[in-house]
Amino acid sequence: MSHTFKTKTFHKPTNCEACDGLLWGVRRQGRQCQGCGYTCHDDCTIAAPPKCSFININNNNNNNNYGPSSPGTKNVPGTLLSQTNTTATTSEHIQNVIVTAAIHAADSTDPPNEYLANLPPLNAQISAKNFVRFASRCGFMFSFRDSVLLLLSWEKPLDTCVAMAIYCMICFHPKLLLLAPQVILLNIIISAYSKRHERQQREAEQAATAGAGGRTAAMRAAVAENSPEYLRNMQNLQNMMGEVSDGYDAVVNNMHFVDWSSEATTWFILQMVILSSIGLIFVIWFVPLHLLALQAGITVFMSNTRFAKYCMREFSPYLINYAKARLQIATEWYTEFEKQVDEQERVREVSLYENQRWWSESGFAPQLLDNERNAWSDLSGSVQLPPKEDMAAPKGYRWTQDNWKLDTAGPWIDDTLGIEFLVSPEEGGWVYTDNNWEYSGKKQERPARLTRRRRWIRQCERIPNNAVPSSSSIKK
Repeated sequence: MSHTFKTKTFHKPTNCEACDGLLWGVRRQGRQCQGCGYTCHDDCTIAAPPKCSFININNNNNNNNYGPSSPGTKNVPGTLLSQTNTTATTSEHIQNVIVTAAIHAADSTDPPNEYLANLPPLNAQISAKNFVRFASRCGFMFSFRDSVLLLLSWEKPLDTCVAMAIYCMICFHPKLLLLAPQVILLNIIISAYSKRHERQQREAEQAATAGAGGRTAAMRAAVAENSPEYLRNMQNLQNMMGEVSDGYDAVVNNMHFVDWSSEATTWFILQMVILSSIGLIFVIWFVPLHLLALQAGITVFMSNTRFAKYCMREFSPYLINYAKARLQIATEWYTEFEKQVDEQERVREVSLYENQRWWSESGFAPQLLDNERNAWSDLSGSVQLPPKEDMAAPKGYRWTQDNWKLDTAGPWIDDTLGIEFLVSPEEGGWVYTDNNWEYSGKKQERPARLTRRRRWIRQCERIPNNAVPSSSSIKK
């Protein structure tokens, strides 16, 4: 029987059985016999054995020559499998794997995620089958939920105290969480042994006669569609879907607070979120996280006692009214604060500083050094500004005063940061500084009075949206 070769795409490194070379490429790298699975290059088909040793192969496998054959099948004649196993760990094979992986990484036709690409399509039969399977197997989730709720409700005070002590230990020693998988597995094994022992004691005669088959049938009956456990799971699923839907509806109904339907409300919430985040960063930085977790956990445990529940039920109306009143006061204060800020921004005072340097020939003059500030600048001297005669009002503002006024009293104010600097202007509003424009805070002697500056001020107001500023008000 001759070979039946067919061009195939291999998704893992595959060697040619004729020349033992790697099948290069991304798609359609070589050919494979449909009968015996013989794999080779397109050009190596002439070197294939003349007869086909037919075996059943799985067409979904890219290459069955790596590793031993599955039970019930025959190996391909020759030494191919032994050669493959021998060369599987050589440096050449590793190099071929890495190169092939790099080639496949550049293939944009492959799906980015195999799981998402191979999800079954929507099908009524599959949906019904999977729902029944899920409903028959999700009992452990609701059992765990009920156990936690009963533990927090102090149904068994001793168990709750032990759980609270364990939680406190974990808060002080978080590394104990690394033992959680082992503890969970030990609990499952011990619980299963205890249940098995009790069942054997109750059903000793039936267990002796039924054997493993009877136990398997009992386990299957426990998840049957007409069993009490299945109906209980269905009830829990029904209630859980309602709770999830109620939570979703509650979120959607309050989305108008954050979707900019009301810009003032959303802006207020955005500011509160930013401020609370900054405050929380400081809390996390200065307060150990394990203490916060400890406080939160103890609060959850203690708030579920009957005493705490009764007190909260009685005091909650008063606390809610008190919180509403405090929130109303905070909202009014914030609104008033915004009005004050808006009023301050509506009317501004612009500063302009005149700078001069001492020259032995002519005294103080606006001629400065090449590497220092301009004759007109801001307080720091880093921003050069035009003379006061050419100075325009800030964008969106207009001058409310016809002329600039000289500041002869101080203090000087940084227009950007709003910080005040105490100075003592002398005659003409001048403040004398040293060669580096640094002010010592006291009257300096003549050798140190090498530079000076003074502050000019002028007020402006914000231009209303429907007003068009005149050229005389912009620049005067």
